[in-house]
Amino acid sequence: MSNNLGLKWLLIMLTVFGIPDTGWGLPWDKDMFNQPSIKPQETDVSVPLSSVPVAGEASLPVPQTIGELVAARIAASALVNPVAVTSGSLAEGKFFYQTYCQVCHGQGGRGDGPVGKKFVPPPMDLTLTYVQSQPDGQLFYTITHGSVVMPYYRDAMSVEERWHLVNYLKGALIQP
Repeated sequence: MSNNLGLKWLLIMLTVFGIPDTGWGLPWDKDMFNQPSIKPQETDVSVPLSSVPVAGEASLPVPQTIGELVAARIAASALVNPVAVTSGSLAEGKFFYQTYCQVCHGQGGRGDGPVGKKFVPPPMDLTLTYVQSQPDGQLFYTITHGSVVMPYYRDAMSVEERWHLVNYLKGALIQP
C-alpha cells in the first residue's frame, strides 16, 4: 500500500513539475516572442496634416516618396532661420554636429567619417558649394526628414537644436 502511495506521489510530482519542462505553456507565454519588431529610426506612424505639434511649431509634412522629398526640400527653402548666428549658436551647432553628423560626414564635413566610409554612395561632402549655397530652410528640412540614405533627426533634436546645426554647417564647418 505504501509503495502504491509513493507511486501516486511520484506521478503527481511529475505531472505538476514535469509538464512545464516539456514546452507546454499557456497561450500568452509567447506574447513577447510573437510581437512585431520595430527597428531604430523606422516609423510606421503617419502624422495627420491636421495635427498640432506639442511645442507649437509649424509641422513639416513627412514625405512618402523620393519625389515628395525633393519637392518638399525645395519648398522648405522659404523657411527662415529664427536662430541668430552667434558664437553660442555655433558652439551648440558644433556639439550637435559632433554628436550626430561627424561619424558619417567626418570631422571636416567631407563625407569621410568612419561610418560614412562604408556607404555607397558616400555621405554628402558638406563643404561643397552645392550644400553651402542651399538656403537654411533646405538644410533644416534635410536634417529634419533625412535624404535618400541619410536618416532623419526630427526625433533626436529639437527644432531649435536643428537650426543651431544649420548655423554651424553654414558658418563654421568649412573654416579651418
